[in-house]
Amino acid sequence: MISYIKGDVKEISEEGFVIENNNIGYFINSTLTSLSNIQINNEYKIYTSMQVREDDISIYGFYSKEELEMFLLLISVSSIGPKIALGMLSSISSDEIKLAIVNNDIDKLTKAKGIGKKTASRIILELVDKVKKMALPDANKIEQVSPVENDNLGVARDALKNLGYMENDIARVLSELRDADLNLEALIKESLKRLI
Repeated sequence: MISYIKGDVKEISEEGFVIENNNIGYFINSTLTSLSNIQINNEYKIYTSMQVREDDISIYGFYSKEELEMFLLLISVSSIGPKIALGMLSSISSDEIKLAIVNNDIDKLTKAKGIGKKTASRIILELVDKVKKMALPDANKIEQVSPVENDNLGVARDALKNLGYMENDIARVLSELRDADLNLEALIKESLKRLI
């Protein structure tokens, strides 16, 4: 198992990025949150999980260890695969997922793409005991911090900049979508449609 990869980021796409270590480029599937924290030609330590299937070997990587831990918890739930877990972590932060699980907040979990009420209930049922043993964030602190730190427009701006789009074009598109009620993933996808 590869615990982490340290190297220079060489390419960034919507699905992930390429990190070079010892002249080998590894494609890392990642979340929009992690993608917004990295830039091309900078060195990073990326926390990883390698998933092996009959027809595929993929590496999933994260800017923070907390995000990796939540990813591993989510894929331990029956019927939650790596792609769904990435989608969840692109829509809702690790701390918000923890609080939703502990507080039995099905509505919060269903805001993530591909998560219906039945799946949200299963996540809570299977993970609540494990999450209660983890360090839990202060709910008030998350609500006070989220407008600044978890601002979808800011994260989307960084992600689009990392994909190579011009600042003026990004500002124009995001201003058009400012009042749209979109989660982070939907916001970036809609921005990309308008930027092409």
